Amino acid sequence: MDLFDVRNYQFTLPEELIAAEPLAQRDRSRLLVVNRKSRTWEHRIFSDLPEILDPGTVLVANNTRVIRARLLGEREGTGGKVEFFMLRKVDSACWTGLMKTGARVVPGFRFRIPDRHGGWVAGEVIGREESPAGVILTAKFSRDPVEADIGEVPLPPYIVAKRKDWGPEELETYNTVFGTQSGSVAAPTAGRHFTPELIASLRSGRMDWQELTLHVGIGTFKPVSVPDVRDHLMHAEPVQISSEVAASLNASKRAGKTILAVGTTTTRALEGRSVPGSAGFELVSGMSDVNLFIHPGAGYEWKFTDAMITNFHLPGSTLLMMIASRIGDLGFTLRVYEEAVRERYRFYSYGDAMLILDR
Repeated sequence: MDLFDVRNYQFTLPEELIAAEPLAQRDRSRLLVVNRKSRTWEHRIFSDLPEILDPGTVLVANNTRVIRARLLGEREGTGGKVEFFMLRKVDSACWTGLMKTGARVVPGFRFRIPDRHGGWVAGEVIGREESPAGVILTAKFSRDPVEADIGEVPLPPYIVAKRKDWGPEELETYNTVFGTQSGSVAAPTAGRHFTPELIASLRSGRMDWQELTLHVGIGTFKPVSVPDVRDHLMHAEPVQISSEVAASLNASKRAGKTILAVGTTTTRALEGRSVPGSAGFELVSGMSDVNLFIHPGAGYEWKFTDAMITNFHLPGSTLLMMIASRIGDLGFTLRVYEEAVRERYRFYSYGDAMLILDR
């Protein structure tokens, strides 16, 4: 099997398995436990996690929080419709983003977004740059849109297409219960399955819980559109790891404890911020961008991650490729996905979960 041919990362996904509604109780989602060495799997419930994991396991989660990134307003002077999708904060009231409007946008383009009190937040485009994701604009606002709370929830298109009953309260549902660092435009969805009670149960079972921050960008879920996966341009995302967390995780790694990454975003952060140390790989603290693309066939050496929790991903996506690399066998990975489809697991952001263990 050609591991670089994007066609080999496809599978048939029935439309009805794409979850548009979240479960009433987060930790009651199904959990497909995959033992990568023995090439076996079992079907469990996410709340079984404390029974499944070995004592001493260190769970690492991404504590980013999704912002109201979709700004809907009008062009100043003409009243034409404008949508600005915030991607990354530049400073207190300046953001990069994507824009939809009927006019060609160049620096000097002015627009405004209604606030929730009958007023407006003014914006002006001050920069324009071509990128693989499209035309990236930089806009300066009269107030920080996040602090002004003027945006809409940036739900994935497949949820919007299937549901018309979501509202502002959906932001709390979409976010994780431990998300505290605002800056993402998409949720780190593997973390959505955790409840405060489940985290407490894990800790009481002699497991550790650590957090880092990776602000998820719009390119995370973009399918690979080139025939050869090696030609795919991976987006960069900012990662922040505190010195305390880095020191704790490095000590756990040296002690031989299992490092379990909660989600593909956490995995990218751990692998992207690992460097050779005196006793193997170790994490570097601080903030920097990571654009690591992990896929089969590239001879990737896994540095810091021993196990993963993840949701079920889009055919042909970089996320599926990462999972195949972690499992270590593309054919077996696709069989696992076929099992998930056969057993009617729920897919994508509001879907069920997979636990990949090194057993």
